[in-house]
Amino acid sequence: MRNKVVSILIAAVVSLLCTQAIAQVELDERKLDLEGKKKDRYLKAGMQEYGISGGYGMADESEHITDFQLLPKWGLIIADFDKVKGALEFEVEPMFGMFLTPSRAVEAGLNVLFTYNFETGTKFIPFFSAGAGFLYTNLDVKELGSKFNGAPQGGPGIKYMLNDRTAFSLQTRIHHISNAGTAKPNRGIDSFMFLIGMDFYR
Repeated sequence: MRNKVVSILIAAVVSLLCTQAIAQVELDERKLDLEGKKKDRYLKAGMQEYGISGGYGMADESEHITDFQLLPKWGLIIADFDKVKGALEFEVEPMFGMFLTPSRAVEAGLNVLFTYNFETGTKFIPFFSAGAGFLYTNLDVKELGSKFNGAPQGGPGIKYMLNDRTAFSLQTRIHHISNAGTAKPNRGIDSFMFLIGMDFYR
């Protein structure tokens, strides 16, 4: 029952942001139709991103491990390119979450990522993120010997531009947790994560 409540709360936060953004989509579409222009590039150097995503992760180690994460985000487009058309972005993600199985436990941390966004000349923008962070958790499993851990991670995703400044995103990540040998045991946890979110560019 509690797992369902947590899922509903995370979904509600993301859904609220989606609703606010989608409310402007029809107006923006009409403007583009009137201008008769095809958008060649959405993301340019100097733009900032504010976003939030919610994610579910799972791992099969000595026990089945699942968690939910809520990830606010700030990003900066540090360069855009024409040869491989796209934009390189630096991102900072605070992370707040909860392990659901094998036992209830909290998790919190901070991720630093680099993302390359591949402009396609359409509203669909594939991207790939990679980076690392630190993570605190009181999860008691055989794989972790410390409450303080590193968290390298990365994976592909896709954004759909609802308008010039707002995107809906889907992403998968491989997420690793371990303490880099500072404590034993240090077998680590390798999770597969699915994230859904909203991004706002300024």
